Amino acid sequence: MRLTIDPKVKEQGVSLAYSVIEFVNEAHNEKIWEERLDPLIKTIEANDTMETIKEDPQIAATKKVYRVLGKDPARFRPSSDSLWRRIVQKKGLYQINALVDLNNYFSLKWRLPFGAYDLQKVTEPLQLTVGQAGERYAGIGNKSVNIENLLVLTDDAGAFGSPTADATRGMIAEDTTRALLVGYQFQAETIIDQAEVKAVLENYLTDCRIIDQGII
Repeated sequence: MRLTIDPKVKEQGVSLAYSVIEFVNEAHNEKIWEERLDPLIKTIEANDTMETIKEDPQIAATKKVYRVLGKDPARFRPSSDSLWRRIVQKKGLYQINALVDLNNYFSLKWRLPFGAYDLQKVTEPLQLTVGQAGERYAGIGNKSVNIENLLVLTDDAGAFGSPTADATRGMIAEDTTRALLVGYQFQAETIIDQAEVKAVLENYLTDCRIIDQGII
């Protein structure tokens, strides 16, 4: 995988834990919910509060980088923050498809933004950088996302993903067969256990094969 981080982003301690996979996606995988998501959601509902979220070191580190780069994390919440708040408020999670559901599980488990992108729709090389003045893209859910000063993943055609909200261009569909899964880390130390990511992907996705995996 030809994936790099812009030096001005790297100097903030940001890293990416990535996995490139080939698999057969599904509209719904009940096992993911029964064994992974539902138990985690129940634990969060029972134990966490809005104060827990505010005090969490991963959320705090993520928001600090947003502020340094010039983006207000209260207006452009990291996806991990938004997901966690949704569960604490007992609003539940939308069920999307097998890979996206696992993407959300990883985000809630490690309290870090995760993104999944269809590698048939984006083209290497890819880079994590910062959105330019006036830049926007069509976000999933029919929203125009202001990506100025926001961390974004880009290819030669422009930005397609961010730790806040992804673009429709690289979105995972039921017919996706080759994908990039990215965990955005905002502290110097590695938080995401890539061996666990590999094991979960292989256990719950049909015919899943890890093509490449690493941390940059």
